[in-house]
Amino acid sequence: MRTILPVSTALALMASASAFAEPSFDVSKLYIGGSVSHNVVDSPFGGSSVDAPGVSVFAGYEIPNDIAQVETAIEVGYTQTDDFFNGSNSDISGLWVAGVAQKDLPEISPNLFGIARFGLDIGDDDGLLLGAGAGLHLTPVIDARAEYINKDASSVYQASFIVKF
Repeated sequence: MRTILPVSTALALMASASAFAEPSFDVSKLYIGGSVSHNVVDSPFGGSSVDAPGVSVFAGYEIPNDIAQVETAIEVGYTQTDDFFNGSNSDISGLWVAGVAQKDLPEISPNLFGIARFGLDIGDDDGLLLGAGAGLHLTPVIDARAEYINKDASSVYQASFIVKF
């Protein structure tokens, strides 16, 4: 029962995203990426927090919008962390889906952009996720991002590389 609501919500988000997309699949709007992260879980009882490194892989697809100078996309990915404590079952892993908005910042640098995300984690840290960060267009097909993402039970500091098709 616990996973039915998040899975159905994720499927609904993907279906609504496809309703806004063009009728045919355009490979030039597709991208893939990978991230390394530092994950922090705050102790609910006060005191210190615990942390663990992690990795993510994801794919994104740009979707049209009516906001000038803002690119939007839907991303779907999988995240895995190391154990937060000694012993088993103290990691965070699972699928997630997020809407992403990106705005180039030519006033500062022609290669700089800001990024914001809102989504749903369907894994061990299930619930809403919200993030913000910045990135650089390294080449026309490769981007680098640095983001802070707040999840239900953890905070994530991550660096990502994106490859566009």
